[in-house]
Amino acid sequence: MRALAIVSLAVVALSPGAGVASATTIALDQCAMFELCSQVTVTTTLVGTEIDVDVLDVPGSPAFGLFGDTGANRAFGFNVVDPDAGIAIFNVTSGFSYAGAGVTGMGGGLGDFEFVIDGPHGGTNALLPLHFRVSRAGGFASDLDLFEANAVGYYFGAHVRNDVSGLTGFAGAQDPPFSPPSINAVPEPASLILVGTGLLIVARRFRRSRRTTGALSR
Repeated sequence: MRALAIVSLAVVALSPGAGVASATTIALDQCAMFELCSQVTVTTTLVGTEIDVDVLDVPGSPAFGLFGDTGANRAFGFNVVDPDAGIAIFNVTSGFSYAGAGVTGMGGGLGDFEFVIDGPHGGTNALLPLHFRVSRAGGFASDLDLFEANAVGYYFGAHVRNDVSGLTGFAGAQDPPFSPPSINAVPEPASLILVGTGLLIVARRFRRSRRTTGALSR
């Protein structure tokens, strides 16, 4: 069952002078059990030419964790926009580890991912938050370089557990409502205000100039 919740996307400008989005947060809102939907978020942040990934449970919701390290039951999966050669995954939160090259299965109908993170073996040991950093030979230009859909349309996948009820299952992020090429140049609200103010000043001066010209011609 697809979740009724809409994918939530938050763009955060971390560099005040840059005027472009450098971090993206998306909810894992596609799941078979509604209680597990939109309870975990993934944030990608460009740090220099590398990307930080932070997986968190939503504040105010029941405690959630990730788990899985065998077969098609893995903790977290993601892809990299080509080229995906020369990828390194490091600074992984204790209790998690990179599953290694060739491990792609996530389970739960989420399909295969290019890169998979293993977590605790059993659900009772499920953990969050999860943090890791991704680097690539030649570097990344945008945090959106981790937004590549797999064969069944998922950008991220996770094996989650509600630590209060004990309910477990899979959740993913599919079809985010944005176009990666255009979101890289999102103006900050402050920039939009400055542009609008400038246009207003120019318009007022133009009107004054016309009035002065008209008075002189009489």
